[in-house]
Amino acid sequence: MTRTGMTRWILVTALLASSTGLAACTASEPRPDPPLPPPSTDRMLMARASHTASPLPDGSVLIAGGCTTAGCGGTARGGQTEIYMRDGFRQGPVMVRARMGHTATVLPDGRILFLGGYPQERSAPLAEAEVFDPKTGSFSPTGAMREGRGSHTATLLHDGRVLVVGGVSGFAALSTAEVWSPATGRFTPVANMPSRRATHGATLLGDGRVLVVGGQSLPGHGNGLTASTVLYDPPSDSWTAGPDLAEPKYKLAVASLADGGAIVIGGQTGDDAALRLRTTEIYRGGGFTAGPRMAQPRYKISEAVLRLPDGRIVVAGNTGVEVFTGSGFVAVGEPGVERQFPAVALAGGLVLVTGGYSEQTQPTDSFALVTV
Repeated sequence: MTRTGMTRWILVTALLASSTGLAACTASEPRPDPPLPPPSTDRMLMARASHTASPLPDGSVLIAGGCTTAGCGGTARGGQTEIYMRDGFRQGPVMVRARMGHTATVLPDGRILFLGGYPQERSAPLAEAEVFDPKTGSFSPTGAMREGRGSHTATLLHDGRVLVVGGVSGFAALSTAEVWSPATGRFTPVANMPSRRATHGATLLGDGRVLVVGGQSLPGHGNGLTASTVLYDPPSDSWTAGPDLAEPKYKLAVASLADGGAIVIGGQTGDDAALRLRTTEIYRGGGFTAGPRMAQPRYKISEAVLRLPDGRIVVAGNTGVEVFTGSGFVAVGEPGVERQFPAVALAGGLVLVTGGYSEQTQPTDSFALVTV
């Protein structure tokens, strides 16, 4: 071997040894993750509306999806979630599929089922579903519904399955229903409702049946409104007609009561602002009676109504926050005039109210912590 060849061999051998040693050092001493940016304490990380906010087992809140720009656009950006902790809002994981107008159902094991909604304004609704697992901090796909759905309802049953009812697919309201099983991660069709409906309300009653109320049979502003209600019985997979509401309405909310009944809250009898409702109706004993009136008319509030552990019902969205005590409503906060606030109960008697949009469909990044 020439002197030049020997020199090259020694140099290459030295470089290989150096590279191997560096790799071994790197493998044995992993670099720490870069530090998280400081949390936002006075605003959400982005303006959002038509999103969801779901409690996590550690007391934090997952805020997911929604539109982020004026006119309710920018849905793709809303796929970047954020998590509220007591020190503010931090960036969360990215959803499998960005969506708005979806449902988010908290499962008994702490996971959250996201399904349906729209990939953007004026587009066909999604059939895909996904699950967020707080143990891994990530989203994963979980089957697909038999058809895309928006303006639907998703109700957690006593056995841990989730009943998905109605909604809009394309240019038609749906009469179909299906259940998602946490054991299989799949959707299975169940009996159809007696009639089509979307923008309705649904809640689980104390006896295990699901009460579905109001809504509309045709997509569009106030088309095909109904006062009818139906009840789904999971063991027999059957529907029965329920009593009629006092008037046809849609974009309402319904919540279960501690005594096994339910309260139907607000909504609209037409698209005009004068037709937004302050009224409530109480379902007990197989019939409806007039409930107390709220201080403000409220509509588009399906994600803004929640039952507290003590049985009281918090109603946010539109203007201010009220609490149904069982005999009447008490005003407890004034987060502003934005709309479609999701509301989540926190420890210490607080309710977190996030985002929403104005009458001009301008999303906001504001939030409120309301003492209840």
